[in-house]
Amino acid sequence: MPIKTISLPAEYGYYLEGDFSDIFRYLSTTPIPEEGNLYVRDSEDMHAFSGFARIREEVFGLGEMESGYVNGNNKKLNCLEAHSCPEVDLAVNDQILLLALPRDIQDGKIDSKKVIAVHLKAGDVVVLRPYVLHFSPCMVDNKPFRCGIFLSAGTNRDLASKPSNPLLWKENKWLYAHPESNQAKLGAYIGITGENILVP
Repeated sequence: MPIKTISLPAEYGYYLEGDFSDIFRYLSTTPIPEEGNLYVRDSEDMHAFSGFARIREEVFGLGEMESGYVNGNNKKLNCLEAHSCPEVDLAVNDQILLLALPRDIQDGKIDSKKVIAVHLKAGDVVVLRPYVLHFSPCMVDNKPFRCGIFLSAGTNRDLASKPSNPLLWKENKWLYAHPESNQAKLGAYIGITGENILVP
């Protein structure tokens, strides 16, 4: 059954206009794994690009920033994560983002019925607002995706010690896992109820 997709609502984020061709050229050369996803937290090759400087000034107020990417074959929700900073996503090709809002969390859980599906078209650059829940993009028409990801420096680094908050999975990353996900099997907080959404 096809999933209903929409454009990004303003409450979740906004589209960023401008010339990011240098970033897109680089991202289009990054590898795609045969299975699963490949996530690179920070690729310093992108730090010298004019697009990097523009995002750093306009979105992060010249604060320290990292520029990475996720490429892969994902088709399921699996998890939802939140960051205290904005996240800039650059869609090299068509892909779907599954998103929710912090207000959708009730008693430490979120029902997957609250999740919306946003269709990013090739060339779209979007800024997700802080704490908007999201995770890996999903494929469109079974075609692997490439997505650039820009975040405050240090986000998604491994934690130096076990935190007191079970939701804190990595630096600046609060994670809600679906029981069917690999993250749940690894000990992540199980916080998603309902169907593990599948994007056909």
